Amino acid sequence: MRIVSYNILDGGEGRADPIAEVLIAQRPDIVALIEADNAAVVARVASRLKMDSITAVGHRHSVAVLSHWPIIESVNHAMLREEFSNCFLEAAVRDPLGADWILGLTHLHPHAREADDFIRMREVSTILAVFGERRRENIPHILLGDFNADSPIQQIDPARCKPSTQKAWRDNGGHLPTGAVQSMLSAGYLDTLHELNGEQAARRGTFSTQYPEQRVDYIFAHGFENQLRSAWIEHDRLAQFASDHFPVGAEIQ
Repeated sequence: MRIVSYNILDGGEGRADPIAEVLIAQRPDIVALIEADNAAVVARVASRLKMDSITAVGHRHSVAVLSHWPIIESVNHAMLREEFSNCFLEAAVRDPLGADWILGLTHLHPHAREADDFIRMREVSTILAVFGERRRENIPHILLGDFNADSPIQQIDPARCKPSTQKAWRDNGGHLPTGAVQSMLSAGYLDTLHELNGEQAARRGTFSTQYPEQRVDYIFAHGFENQLRSAWIEHDRLAQFASDHFPVGAEIQ
């Protein structure tokens, strides 16, 4: 299974075809669209990819899952739980062999101050609670999307970040908080890019396409320890212009 997560920037209006081209080049079976705020864009991208889709409206933005395979279940947790400042969609997709792929698509609270990371950590705590039974029963699942959070393994040059992040770095006393991602790692989730390409995970970014120093988009896997085959950040030329984020992908056996 090949899965891609892509923040398409404020709904992607006027950019549906470039977004679709970036995704088609990665040959995904499942796509998580973040900031999927424009229904016409989601429909256009899904049609170009020949995928079904389900959209979950959040408090600021929406997320959508697109799939070549049947989407058999979905729950919009952001509408059920007040802890989320944005989006969290749980979905299950059934592949041609009858196996179910369980997904959690999220878009966490933005910005890089310490106070913002505390909000994200609360959101992650709720996500971990939602998937707690699956972890206890060792049911494989994937959590992915725009976590708006840096990783403790990243080597970030603040001078290469966007100006608002440089200011947050100074306000934080010379660092960017990593608590939200650390919470995911401490709960036993594998950062797929770090597992398979540690150098790229430490040194290459997904945001922004103009200042690509931070890696805030992730595919976390649980229960797939021996089944990860590849992981990547898509930095092709078209991706530099289709959105303000680069997409991330993973292939799981």
